Amino acid sequence: MPSEMTSTLIFLLISIPIIIKSSDIFTEGASKLAKMLGVSDFIIGITVVALGTSLPELASDSYASYIDHGQIAFGDIIGSNITNIALILGLTCVIKPLVIKHTEIYSGWIHLLILTLASVFILVSGGIGRIGGIIFIFAYIFYLKNSIEKYRELGIETIEKNDWNKNIFEVLIGLIGILIGAHLLVNSIIGLSTAFGISEYLIALVLMAVGTSLPELFVSVSAARKGYMTMALGNIIGSNVANILWVLGAAAIIRPIRIDPELIFVQLIFMLLLSVLLIVFKKSGYVIDRKEGAVFLVIYVVFVLVSIFFGRKA
Repeated sequence: MPSEMTSTLIFLLISIPIIIKSSDIFTEGASKLAKMLGVSDFIIGITVVALGTSLPELASDSYASYIDHGQIAFGDIIGSNITNIALILGLTCVIKPLVIKHTEIYSGWIHLLILTLASVFILVSGGIGRIGGIIFIFAYIFYLKNSIEKYRELGIETIEKNDWNKNIFEVLIGLIGILIGAHLLVNSIIGLSTAFGISEYLIALVLMAVGTSLPELFVSVSAARKGYMTMALGNIIGSNVANILWVLGAAAIIRPIRIDPELIFVQLIFMLLLSVLLIVFKKSGYVIDRKEGAVFLVIYVVFVLVSIFFGRKA
């Protein structure tokens, strides 16, 4: 047992630098490709980056659904969406205020509408079946198509079209590194948590959600540090929509997932409240400043405390 704990701690420690370095490589390569293709940073963030950073959720939640542990999938997806806004966007804005240069690029209403409709569907249905999963997948495809058509040319900064192979290689290597690091980290977190007898729902809702959201965290912070603020916003918003429609839809197609509405109601309220605040903060001068970022972080702390309280009753 001590040797297993030691190896778990080692994997935990080495996973962080892997994710950080890989995120830097991935962000730089993705931004250059966007400019070469004549696509805005927001679109590359909401599609390629969001899909790439949501792969840890897709892999872990699909497997959880396959082995008939749907509560893990729900906990991870809802927890990840809350973490994306409250912790990741909050931390990103504390590091560097998010200035939305193109005010028409994100209204926030589509994001809120998708999360609200999906939440109501899940609560009313007591989960999601295969037909619901298929509907969610098609809704996500429509969302991507509409976003690309609407925002493709906003905020484009073109660069010389060279080094295609190098930039594609950077994106692939960065993505692989992110996934490897996230895999090591998630397994380490779960291993340490189960050793202390924590319930799987609480692990998924808080610890696993943080683990699978680390790619979004490091990519968003890296993007903000490099000045790609619209990519950071696109990554977070795109990841939330991808989680609720793409990841949950795929998991439900693998195996229908049932859930007690009372178990997830409070967390869904947190998720929707944060989506509303995102709209409010965005409209206050089209900038999310450090104080507003701090508000998100405080809400995240409250979410964790409430989740631990309810998780003990689960």
